[in-house]
Amino acid sequence: MANQLYQDRAQKIKDTINFENKSVTTCYMGQAAPAAHMGVKMKDFAMNPVINVKTTLDYIKEIDAITSVDCLNMSVNGMRSDHGLPMAWLSKIKMPGRELPDDSLWQVEETGVLNQEDYDIIIEQGYDVVFNRVLPQLLDLNELQESVDYQQQNGQKNAQLFVDANLPAVNSGFASPPFEVLCGGRSMSKFFMDCYKIPDKIEKAIEVMLPGSVQGMLGSVNTNIGNGSWVGGWRGASALVSPKIWNRLVWPGMKALAQALIDNDHIATFHLDQNWDRDIERFLEMPAQKSIINTDGMTDLRKARKILGEHTAIMGDVPAPLLATGTTQEVKDYVNCLIDDIGPKGLFIAPGCDAPANSKFENMVAMFEAANNWK
Repeated sequence: MANQLYQDRAQKIKDTINFENKSVTTCYMGQAAPAAHMGVKMKDFAMNPVINVKTTLDYIKEIDAITSVDCLNMSVNGMRSDHGLPMAWLSKIKMPGRELPDDSLWQVEETGVLNQEDYDIIIEQGYDVVFNRVLPQLLDLNELQESVDYQQQNGQKNAQLFVDANLPAVNSGFASPPFEVLCGGRSMSKFFMDCYKIPDKIEKAIEVMLPGSVQGMLGSVNTNIGNGSWVGGWRGASALVSPKIWNRLVWPGMKALAQALIDNDHIATFHLDQNWDRDIERFLEMPAQKSIINTDGMTDLRKARKILGEHTAIMGDVPAPLLATGTTQEVKDYVNCLIDDIGPKGLFIAPGCDAPANSKFENMVAMFEAANNWK
């Protein structure tokens, strides 16, 4: 049974999405940030789920003891990046202590495991045929099974640790739209060229993949941790693709995934890396006060607020470089200026995209102190 503080914070998530929050909501995001501050080697943090969960929880609790952390924009379940990310991007993941030095951050390595003929295979035989062929090229299947077994045995226990610490999560699920999956598997340069040369095939492949993407996303939502899911937007950013490609190949998949979440009474968080200024108004197509745009410091949030009003909540967007190299005063000035300009209602203050591994602890604290003390 969650105690009153946990329930109050969980309610504040709902209130913020509904623009009924009485103060700014602080939201932690930092998948790699805890290791250095807690004196843990990155190889142990990234490769050992027990160490990962404990280190992350202790780090967030240390911040929360200084200034309130209302919620999390992540699910901490111990899943290794080299097991989870290949299924989202069809790319290999280099890991510290294995391909990389012990204290390096894990890295996505696009190897181009898909070829043009795979679009036809997906259309004619289904995505699973291609996925099952390439997955063994991206990770060790025995290790993956061990990771799945760990989740089954410890998932609820780990979730309860965060409930006991009064840390509700906005999201527990993750969705990589078909556009992003194909881009990672084909490699960015080749895929973008395909989008111009054979858009019909890509569109048909996306249509075939989408029902499975929806099903997988809904299955990933664990309401004991957080009643929502990311809907990822990376290579499909407005700044990276033309309007013609975006309207045809990017937005329909993202919109369908988000709508499926909303239809099932879940929160849809559009995780938007890069600049999305050109297409911000399209988020008005989603039902009002049911979703969040989660930006990374490159999208103009002042423009976004003017366009979206109280239709869509905003999560962001303290830039990673500022958290890593800025002063505490610079961080506080950024946060105060953002809240002054767009207002506290419907606003989650959080790192832009993700707090980097080299975030200064004092800057993480300053970010939340500024939000909690704003008047």
